[in-house]
Amino acid sequence: MDSFNSRLDDSLKKRALELQQLTNLLRGELPPETDGHYHVANIQDRTLIIMTDSPVWTTRIRQLGPRVLTILHNSGRKNLLHIRVFCRPAQSAPVEPVKPATSPPRQISQQSCQLLKQTASFVQDEGLRNALQKLARHAPEKKAEDNGA
Repeated sequence: MDSFNSRLDDSLKKRALELQQLTNLLRGELPPETDGHYHVANIQDRTLIIMTDSPVWTTRIRQLGPRVLTILHNSGRKNLLHIRVFCRPAQSAPVEPVKPATSPPRQISQQSCQLLKQTASFVQDEGLRNALQKLARHAPEKKAEDNGA
């Protein structure tokens, strides 16, 4: 069975090798902190196209543009007159949506419970009275020692 590389068009392999060589040339000449944050992506209409992994490095490589052109011209690539720098961040795994934490059951004090029950007994509107009584049920259970006080 043929390998994947053996089935590639020779001109495609040659182009990929040329772009990799240009990337290596720049890595040897540009500041070391830029290494790994860019690669030469294409040559189009006398323009070298460079891709970076973040907007910060896009800006930094653009600032180094005149130096990049000098490096290219000194290596015999006088046909390249411009550079364009684009950002293409590395693809990361999709982020799982954060599930809301389940909140503990709501509780109110015994005093608030008594006030709600009292208020509900005087309310004429049945819906409001039921809502107040339901809210009063959020009080913690009375303990046996609380009854004696």
